[in-house]
Amino acid sequence: MSEAINMGGNELTYAGNVFTAGYVISQIPAVILVTKIRPSYLISALEIAWAICTFCSAAVTSVSQLYAIRFLVGLCEGAFFPTIIYLISSWYTRSERAKRVTLFYSTATLAGMFSGYLQAAAYDGLDGKLGHSGWQWLFIVCGIISLPVGVIGFFFNPDFPENTRAFYLSKEEAQFAQQRLIDDGYKPLGQSAWNKTKILRILTTWQFWVLGVSYFFVQSSFPSQQPFFALYLKATNHSVYERNVWPTGQYAIGAVTQVVAGMLSDSPLLQGRRWQAISVMQGGTIFATIVLAVWNVPIGLKYFCFYLSYTSAGVPGLYYSWFPDLMPDDHEMRGFMTAFSNCFSYINQIWFQDAVWRTSEAPEFKPAFIACAAFGFVLIGTSILMRWLELRDKRGKGEDEEEVQTATAVSTF
Repeated sequence: MSEAINMGGNELTYAGNVFTAGYVISQIPAVILVTKIRPSYLISALEIAWAICTFCSAAVTSVSQLYAIRFLVGLCEGAFFPTIIYLISSWYTRSERAKRVTLFYSTATLAGMFSGYLQAAAYDGLDGKLGHSGWQWLFIVCGIISLPVGVIGFFFNPDFPENTRAFYLSKEEAQFAQQRLIDDGYKPLGQSAWNKTKILRILTTWQFWVLGVSYFFVQSSFPSQQPFFALYLKATNHSVYERNVWPTGQYAIGAVTQVVAGMLSDSPLLQGRRWQAISVMQGGTIFATIVLAVWNVPIGLKYFCFYLSYTSAGVPGLYYSWFPDLMPDDHEMRGFMTAFSNCFSYINQIWFQDAVWRTSEAPEFKPAFIACAAFGFVLIGTSILMRWLELRDKRGKGEDEEEVQTATAVSTF
């Protein structure tokens, strides 16, 4: 692609920057808009627009065209993520939610796993077909996959429980879905609707300050900013096949961890509590990144830690599954904080990656692995703080005192 459109110098970096701009600016407006427009309309339209922009990516002939398309792709992708997380989280009770959110996250992880296979197939099997290069076919295939998903969404996306008109749900089932969330302690959509002063009220809450920063800890403690395993394999003269295939095992570890963690968090053992599972997953990554920071260890241990480092891939799903329990009285605020925390972290990842994940450090990345371990410890501490603040809010409302006391005993165990 670089040769086809005469891309050079820092232009690839600039293309990433315009994508980031679109990704960031669209998120908060999207989660506000989705409370006014049905998710089945908004999310499906975003998916279709993303597919169209992806098709257009295959037709770019200049760097300036690429910049424009990457901005639009970022705009659609950024608006899609928080709205779909917000929607999924709005249907399930405390003991059901983590399984569903982590299942969604696992599909993204598996997509990263299979994208390598798709890229290899597009380049090897389609390069030159119908006058298109392999990189063009990769965009075309992605668009072909996404377009029908967007169309199907208009008919199958259930919207929120409060405004659903899904053909596969009866009125009684829709009412039951709403009532069971109320019985579980969550205020419905519209009870804290957006107005001119709502954002100012959000700024005065602990959730705004703690949740926004803590998601930066989540992403900074997960060593995904550089393909360090593949770079190690390249530095040690492994074949192209091995460099492409062996690291996909990291994604497999991440996907399995996500689903298992969600099931465990929702199980009778943890009863919808999140911090314990977050701490265990993060502990695996902390151990792995400390070993990799040391670097001069037995080769078997090094390979083991390359894979173990991806156990914290399950943390983001549990983190967002926690939001409704931290903000049960404000439906709209949950969506806003989902978008804001992701934006805050995404922006700060720019300087973080430049500061510690320097390409010149490859393949050892010692500063980066030290930073991941350090942020992992900070994240565990922050999750305990979040749990304490959650319990404090419950005490302030005088709700479920027996459950609060039991949870306090468990959380201090």
